[in-house]
Amino acid sequence: MFHVKHPMRGHVGSAVEGFHVKHPNRLSGESISELRKVLDEIDVVVSGEILEKLASHLFAVVAANDRVRLTAVTVPTEGFRLHIADSLTVLPELSTTRGACVDLGSGGGFPGIPLSLVTGRGFLLLESVRKKAEFLARVVSELKAVGQIEVAALRAEELAQARPGEFGAVTVRAVAELSALVELAAPLLCEEGVLISMKGAPSSFEIERGDRVAALVGMRRKSVRELELPGKRESRSIVVYEKSGEALRDLPRRPGMAQKKPLV
Repeated sequence: MFHVKHPMRGHVGSAVEGFHVKHPNRLSGESISELRKVLDEIDVVVSGEILEKLASHLFAVVAANDRVRLTAVTVPTEGFRLHIADSLTVLPELSTTRGACVDLGSGGGFPGIPLSLVTGRGFLLLESVRKKAEFLARVVSELKAVGQIEVAALRAEELAQARPGEFGAVTVRAVAELSALVELAAPLLCEEGVLISMKGAPSSFEIERGDRVAALVGMRRKSVRELELPGKRESRSIVVYEKSGEALRDLPRRPGMAQKKPLV
């Protein structure tokens, strides 16, 4: 049922059962038109084929909620703004990076799947909850993105043991505090690789704490960009940290330690 690729023991293959993605030819023209309008508001222009794939992914996430909790959104068109447009707001930060990307705590596949579909870049969706990883693998297969997008049912610390320093970018959306995210990203990133963290409205204390951990793990804060989503104008902050040197602490620590016992 699963295909395991060593040495990454939690790799989830595309041959998983129980999830079915709404095929692009079943999507209404009205839905595609609505998604196009939302993306126009953030100045993102993509082909009709990519629009259909983006919408198919979102519809699949909403449809799967009765089996695995992936989103609070119940109306797919609302997810166009809260999930797809939100994911694509980091395109400017991602465009300055090179190499493979990993999406930590991918959940329903945001922001990793939209970013990969729009940019054509390789992404690894990292999701430690097996049922969610199974869903992601099915979506990737149905979107015909196998090979471009990988799925692994692993913790970030486990991935860092298997593939240290391999990634040019780590993306993460509303998973944990910056202090934990900086620590988790550091051993995954190559030199000058970046952590792109999507936050609601992080406090100055959270950012300061993230900076202090960064100094211990060979990272530095590169930028903070604030924006508002289209529609209801929710505030967002995109906080970027860059790998800039050697860590002063041995990383990765045991799974869960970054959240339970922060370095500072």
